Amino acid sequence: MRTRAAAAGALPLALLAAAALALAADAVPVTAGLEARGGRLVASLDLRSAFPDDLRKTFANGLTNVVAVQVALLPEDGEAPAAIFGRVLEIRYDVWEERYGITVRDPASPAGRRLTERSWADLRQLLSDARDLDLGPAAAVASGRWVVQARVEVNPVSRELLERTREFIANPPSGVRGGAPSRSVLGAMASYLLHGSDGGDSRLFAARPFTAREVRTP
Repeated sequence: MRTRAAAAGALPLALLAAAALALAADAVPVTAGLEARGGRLVASLDLRSAFPDDLRKTFANGLTNVVAVQVALLPEDGEAPAAIFGRVLEIRYDVWEERYGITVRDPASPAGRRLTERSWADLRQLLSDARDLDLGPAAAVASGRWVVQARVEVNPVSRELLERTREFIANPPSGVRGGAPSRSVLGAMASYLLHGSDGGDSRLFAARPFTAREVRTP
């Protein structure tokens, strides 16, 4: 019997396209800064609305809280993603030291890097400021219109989603550092990104469509 992850990887591209269009219709608008840097397409997003003030108590409860972020680059017509970026943050508030300890895992540091923040305002800024996200070769957007979409989930209910994101970060497809990622890997990640949450605090975002002429160059 195939696992759910295997089935997700085998989703027809037509279903992924339909899911992408549905997400774009329901997502919160977000501004995406786009730059071609060293032949790579680099995006920056302000995800502040994913972390409203009412989450302050959640992050200060002394338990380990998890934030999963997935960002995808898709053609405007809703075809399968050309690239996906994944990031997982584990946050624990030390009630004695009165500070937040954060472990960030993404393609730049798959083993994790440790950070500390003293205040909710500083932690919220760290979580919201999604910058320098590598979305693959800049040449991929040379023609056509493209969309950057994102999903942010606080304390994901689906452990499979979380493990899939961690796996993607630890073993990125070749497209993360050059070349083109496999359709099976992108399909599996996209199925989680583009379909609604099965619980938890999940928020979906979409930037306006863009063309290569709108990508900044150094």
